[in-house]
Amino acid sequence: MDLPQIIYFSIEIWGAFFSLIAALTILLTRHFDKSGSRKLMLAMLCSAALMTCDGISVFFRGNVSQTGNIIERWSTFAVYFLSFLIIPLSAQYVSQIIYKRSGGFKLYWELVEWGIFIFGAVMLIINEIFPFIFYIDDASHFVRMPYFFWLPSLIGFTGILTTLAVALQYSRYMLPIERAAVVSFLTLPLFGIIIKLFNPETPFVTIALVISVIILFVSYEASYVQFLVEKEKKLSEDKLKLVNRQMQPHFIFNTLTLIRFQCLTAPNDAAQTVSEFSNYLRGITDYLTEEDCISVEAELEIVKNYLLIQSKRFGDGIKVEYDIRETDFEVPPFSIQTLTENAVHHGFKSGQSKGTVRISTKKDDNKRIVTVEDNGVGFDTNELKNKEKSSVGITNTRNRVEIMCKGELIIESEPGKGTHAVIVIPE
Repeated sequence: MDLPQIIYFSIEIWGAFFSLIAALTILLTRHFDKSGSRKLMLAMLCSAALMTCDGISVFFRGNVSQTGNIIERWSTFAVYFLSFLIIPLSAQYVSQIIYKRSGGFKLYWELVEWGIFIFGAVMLIINEIFPFIFYIDDASHFVRMPYFFWLPSLIGFTGILTTLAVALQYSRYMLPIERAAVVSFLTLPLFGIIIKLFNPETPFVTIALVISVIILFVSYEASYVQFLVEKEKKLSEDKLKLVNRQMQPHFIFNTLTLIRFQCLTAPNDAAQTVSEFSNYLRGITDYLTEEDCISVEAELEIVKNYLLIQSKRFGDGIKVEYDIRETDFEVPPFSIQTLTENAVHHGFKSGQSKGTVRISTKKDDNKRIVTVEDNGVGFDTNELKNKEKSSVGITNTRNRVEIMCKGELIIESEPGKGTHAVIVIPE
C-alpha cells in the first residue's frame, strides 16, 4: 500500500473501532429508551461493518493473487450493500425519536427507505452476474462501467434526502443537539457521495461517515445525560412524596384508637398492638430517607407489622397469606408496603365483608418476582394513566422500581375481581 492507502485504511479501522465502542456503550445504557437504543445500536454496528469492509477493500486493492481478488470483490460488494443498509437503519432511529417525543405520532416513511435498500441490493446482485455498474478487474482494481456507474450514488442520494426531509419537517420534536446530529449525520455523507461521484478514489465519504457517527453518538450521550438528570429530579420528588405519604395520619389515628379500645377491653392485646405499632414505626423511620434498595426481609417485616395491626382493626374481615420462597434480593423501600396498603385500603373499601391479601416472592430464571394480590373490589387500570392524583403511591412505586432496580411494576385489575400487582427485579 502507498501512503494515501495507509491513511485511508487507518481512518477506516479507527472508525470501525469507534463505532463498535459506541454500540457497546449504547447497549450498556439502553434502559432509558430500549427501542431507540436498539435501532441506533444497529446503525452503529452497520457503520462498523461498513468501515471494516471498506478497510479490507483498501488493503487488498491491487493484490493480483486469486485470493486477494476474491476478497477485494466481495468486500467491495459488502461496502455498497452496507452503504444502502445504513440508510433505513438511520431512518428507523430518527422515526423513533419523533415517535417518542411526539407522544406516539407514528411515521412509516422508513418503509420507503427499506424499499430503496431492497432495490439497491437487487441491483448489486444483478451487477455481480452481469456487470453494468462496476467490476473488479484481475489486478483487483475498481473499474466503473460507463453508463450506470452513477446508480449507487443516486440510490444513496435518494434515501438520504428522504430521511433528511422528514427529519427537518419534524425537527421540532428533537432536542437541539439531536437535530444538529441527525442533520450532520445525513448531510456530510451526502456531500461525500457527490464528491465520490466525480472522484471515486477520494476517502471523503469515509471521513464524513466517521465524523457523523461521532456526532450522532455524542448526541445520544447528551440525551442520556439529560435523561439521568430528569430521572434524578423525579426520584427526589418521589422521595418527598414518599415521606409525606408514609406519615399516614389516618392510619396512626386509627391505630391509636384501636389501642385505646384494647386498653379498656383487652390490656394484653393492647400491649401486643403497641409492640407491633412500635416495630412498624421503627421500620418506617429507619428507611424513610434511605437512598438505596433494602433487603426484602426488612421490607416484609414492615409489611407484616402493618398487616397485623390492620387484621385487628378488620377482625375476620381480612385474611393474610404469605408464600415467601426467595429472600436473597433487595427492593426499593416501601415498595411492597405501598402495594399492600393499596390492597387493604382500596381493595376492601366498598363494604366487602371479607377479603384476602396474599404476598409471595419467588425466583424465576434470572428474575426475582414479588406478588401482592387481593380479591377485593378491583379497579380500572386506565385510571393509573388518566388520574395520577388518585394513584400517587403506585406511580411513585413504579418510578422507584424502574430507577433504583431497573425493574418493572405490572398491575392487573378488574372491577369486582381484585388486583394482582407484580414487581419484577432482574439480577
